[in-house]
Amino acid sequence: MVALQPKLIYRQLMWENKTKIKDSSRIQTLEERLAKVERILSQLSEEVKEPKKEMKYLDIASAANFLGLSRAQLYIMMRDGKLPYTHVGRQRRLIMSDIVNYVKKGYQPARKSII
Repeated sequence: MVALQPKLIYRQLMWENKTKIKDSSRIQTLEERLAKVERILSQLSEEVKEPKKEMKYLDIASAANFLGLSRAQLYIMMRDGKLPYTHVGRQRRLIMSDIVNYVKKGYQPARKSII
C-alpha cells in the first residue's frame, strides 16, 4: 500500500490540475461570451433610444398643465376636434407634437404697449 500512495497523490494532483485548467478555460470562454453580449447590448441601446420629445404621449393632466388649461377645457377642445388625441386603453392621450402645433397655430403676438 505504501507504493500506491504516491501514485494516488500524483493522480489526485493531476486531476486537480486538469480541473483547474478546465475551469480556467471555462471562465475565459464565459468572459469572452459576456464581453460579446455587452457589445451587442451597447449596440442595441444605441439603436433603440427613447422616442423623440415630440413623439411622447401626454395624459390629460400633463397636457392641461402644459397648456395652462383646466382638464375640463381640454376635454372640450378634444370633443370639438381642436386637439387630436388617441385612446390607450380607456384613457385619452395627446402627442406632444400635436399640442405644439396647436399652440403655434393659435399663437397671436401680443399687442404693442401704448406706454
